[in-house]
Amino acid sequence: MSVELGVWLGAEPITAQEALRRYLVWSRSDAVPGEPRPETAAFYEELTSLFPDLTAENYAVSPWSAPLIVGEEFVLMDAVFPRAGEVCRVVLELAWRHPLVLFEP
Repeated sequence: MSVELGVWLGAEPITAQEALRRYLVWSRSDAVPGEPRPETAAFYEELTSLFPDLTAENYAVSPWSAPLIVGEEFVLMDAVFPRAGEVCRVVLELAWRHPLVLFEP
């Protein structure tokens, strides 16, 4: 069981339906073209300094149930349920700091 989260750049308000549509499109893609934009890269770097991305070496202690998906304007995360509260607090703080939209489907 996991908690799905997404953050992305977004200057204008969108509907919940549009947010879900974007999340689903991005989550279905393993390889995302393009380099992350500075805001996205900064979020990812800070997040992974606290919670390294999932690897074969750290899967037993990682808060992630799957590797992070990073695109030009977004980062998608799946946190293991027992650590979801801890991860959600950090992701919320970092999204605010970088400023990115936080979405939990």
